[in-house]
Order: sequence, then C-alpha cells, then structure tokens
Amino acid sequence: MNLKKLLSIILIVVSVISCNHKITNVKSLKQGYKSILSKKSIVTTIHKGISNSENLSKLYDKNKNTKFLVTAPKNTITIQNENVSIIKSYAITSANDAPGRDPKNWILSGSVNGETWTVLDKKNDQLFKKRRETRNYELKLNNKEYSFYKIEFEQNKKSVYGDTFLQIAEFDLKKITKAPIVKFSSKSTRAKISDTIQFHDISYNGPTSWKWYFENGIPKYSSEPDPKVYFPVPGNHTVKLVVKNKFGKDSVISKRYVKVYDPENPWKGFHYPKVEFTSTDTVSLGYKRAVRIIPDFTKAINEVTLGVCKQLYKNLSEVPDFEKVNFTFNWSNTLAARGGNNTIMDLWFSTKYIQNALKDDTDEAVKYEIYGVLWHELTHGYQFSPKTENDKYRPGYDYFAFLEGEADLVRINAGYHKTRHPDLGFKNYKYLSGYTTTGFFLKWIVDTYDENFIYKFNKSVIEISPWSYKTAFKEILNKDIDILWKEYEAYVNEYDKTKKVIKKKRIDWKNMN
Repeated sequence: MNLKKLLSIILIVVSVISCNHKITNVKSLKQGYKSILSKKSIVTTIHKGISNSENLSKLYDKNKNTKFLVTAPKNTITIQNENVSIIKSYAITSANDAPGRDPKNWILSGSVNGETWTVLDKKNDQLFKKRRETRNYELKLNNKEYSFYKIEFEQNKKSVYGDTFLQIAEFDLKKITKAPIVKFSSKSTRAKISDTIQFHDISYNGPTSWKWYFENGIPKYSSEPDPKVYFPVPGNHTVKLVVKNKFGKDSVISKRYVKVYDPENPWKGFHYPKVEFTSTDTVSLGYKRAVRIIPDFTKAINEVTLGVCKQLYKNLSEVPDFEKVNFTFNWSNTLAARGGNNTIMDLWFSTKYIQNALKDDTDEAVKYEIYGVLWHELTHGYQFSPKTENDKYRPGYDYFAFLEGEADLVRINAGYHKTRHPDLGFKNYKYLSGYTTTGFFLKWIVDTYDENFIYKFNKSVIEISPWSYKTAFKEILNKDIDILWKEYEAYVNEYDKTKKVIKKKRIDWKNMN
C-alpha cells in the first residue's frame, strides 16, 4: 500500500470518528418511533375503568406501573387525532398482576372518518411471559394515513381471583420520526450515599446534545451522554434527560428514580406516599366514631407504612415506591380491602363493620382494631407477590396463603393480635389456610427459629420461581415445613391449655342495619 492510499484511509477514519464521536450507543443508530397519542387525542372506551386509579387515562400515561382495568372480558378503545398519521408500530404492555386478565386476541383498525374501518393487524392467542412486559408489533405494510384508530381487545381466561376482567398497563400507536426518542439507563437504581452511579443515554435517532438533571446529585447537571453521579443525601431522587438533534428534541422525567440510603440511618429520607381521602360514607355512626377516635388518619397511615416497610425490608432503597394512597371509608359488607396499582394504593375500610361489629367495644379497642387492619392492608401494598404453580387466591394454595399469611404475620409481629389466637386451620389446609392461621405459624417461626425470617420470607418471592411454602422453608431454614408444622401443632395444643382460650362467637355484622 502506497503512502497516498494510507493517508486517504486515515482521513476517512478520522472523518467518520469526528462526525460520530457523540453517538455512544447502538440504539441511537436505530430508527425511532414516536407516539401519536397526546393530550389532544380523544380516547374513548366502551367499558369504564373499575376505579379512578385504574381508569382509561392509565392506558396511555407512559407508566407501566399503572393499568386500565375493566370488569368485562372484551373492550374497544377508539382514538381520534387532529392530524392524520401513518402508524408503523404499536405496543401493548401487560399489567402488574393476574396474567389471566391479559388480552389474548385483538384487532387493530384505522379510519379516515370514524365510520368505515380498515383492519391493520389481527392477533390471536398472544401470551405475555412477564408482568409489565411490553410487546411491540410492526406494521411494515401500512402506508395509509388515518386520524381514527380503534383496537378491539378480548381475553378468554379466568384470573387468579376467579374473574374474567380485562387489564392492560399501556397501549401505544407509533409513527416514524427523525427526531430523537429519549431513553436512558443506569448501572443501578439503588445505592448507598456517595456511591457513584453510571448513567447511559440509550436514546434513538442519534441525539447530538444532552441535558441531564439529577435531584440532589453531584453533579446536579451534566451535558455528557454517559455521566457519573453520586448522591450525598439519602432518599428517592428524580432524574431528567433532554436530548436533541437537528430534527427536534425529546425529554423524560423519572420521578424518584434513584433510591439512596445511609447505612448508619437506613430509613432517613423514607418516602411517604401522599394520602387522600375519598370516603363514600360520611354520615354513619361508624364513620363518625372512626374519625373521632383517629382524627389524623394521614399520620396513622404514615406511622404504619414505615412500620410495615421496616419489617419487610432492610433499608429504604429496597421499598416499592408508591406515589399516593387513596383511603376510603364505605358502608360495605367487606371489612377492608386493598386495590390500585404499583404507584397508587387504594384502601377501603367498612364503616358498617366499625358500627356493628365493634359497637360494644371501647374507643381504645376500636382504635386498636383499625390499626390492626391498617397493618394488614398496608402490608399487601408493600409485600412482594409470588409466582406460584397455580396462583389461586383461595385457602389451600400457596399464592393465597403467602399474601394473607404474611400480612397477618406483620400485623401480629407489630403487636396487633390480642383479639386473636393461634389455631390449626380448617379442612386440613394447615399452613395454607391463610390469615391468622398462617400468620401465627409464621410468627412462631420468627420467635423459634429465625428473628430475620420476615425479611427473608418476603425476599424469597423474588428469588424462587415457582414459589411455594415448601421450597421457601427449605431455602431459608433448610427444614421441612411439614415437620415444623407438627412441632407447631404441639405448641398450639399447649397454648390452648395454658391460655384457656375461649373463642368468641362472631357478630353477624353484615346482616345488621
């Protein structure tokens, strides 16, 4: 090779490097797709969401931790935009729980007038392998512009709760764009104070400039594509990124993205979700008594929230992040319940129960019972959810026994169990009976074998799949759970003799006015 050719090659290489030195990830070279859904889009549904925290707006809020849930197996979503667009891709994200509620079949159509529809894609027997899984579907052959789109969803399977509801975390329609599509990642989202975290821009369509913002971070701002940051303040910190190229810009804000804790004070900076009250009953004696006995429910919920998290986790960085707790007093035959999604927790408490079942109790006893229920229901919000072989929510199954057993374990361990006693369950379900039967058994394990059992038990859910009591006990204690249950039976029998337990007859409060 002569010198002239060699110099030419060097110049070409230098030119390529100089033109592309800011492109730091492979994704930036890939074609990006932009959502056609915006605040101006008119989105309608045949069936309304089951609650405000699981309504239609959650379908396109760019948050896979929320969901749109309807009490029907079929639903049709229609989208109308001001401008026409050629969509080349669409995406569907599964919700946080209950795989049986995932859509299985759907038909996507487009229209220029909202009356005559052209089928763009049709899918059958679709399977989401994970929770919050986003599946993208390309529409390579579609070259027509439409301003109306509709998608007809259907599911055909009962969920773990025995219903045929339909739920979706996210739905999106996308068109090709040359402007950057922002996205970033980090080596970790959890750290000790002053640990360095490496961030990476992984945006599409070759951004050429970056503006980072790190709440309480050092540095607080950066124009590098892949900055290194540390956070000297414990707590949950927000990260924002704005990217640009000559065709446009895009931005993303990830609230409380980084969770930083101080090993010397692991709960300093703990994030309390905002508490909102939306009571449907404000006139009954049960309601009036409850708010008189506990005038500051926000304080009560915050107190129990931190207590629950301290039992289930070691520090604030491990805790699931809730933005809000909606608390509702209602006149209901259901004592209490927890609903919502991974960012908003809904809690319901029956004023009918307070008024009728607790009518002869002292104010202190009523307060004690309300706190006990809060411990149980808030545990449901913060505990991990197991993936078992059956995922059936009823006595005799691991899924049910874990959720309700651990919730009562935390309540019992907090000291809110004086109105209840250990028992051996029913129908030979033993430790799979759930609620207090399982809760007292697990508490006995804590007191007898491992004081850190609650933390290990909750954590086992994300380490074992499929999860079961037998597998978890073998992993945590290296013991056979059935042998331990035999020991526990002897303990309960002796407890009954010593304490001379007399079980109170339950008041039929549901059939009282």
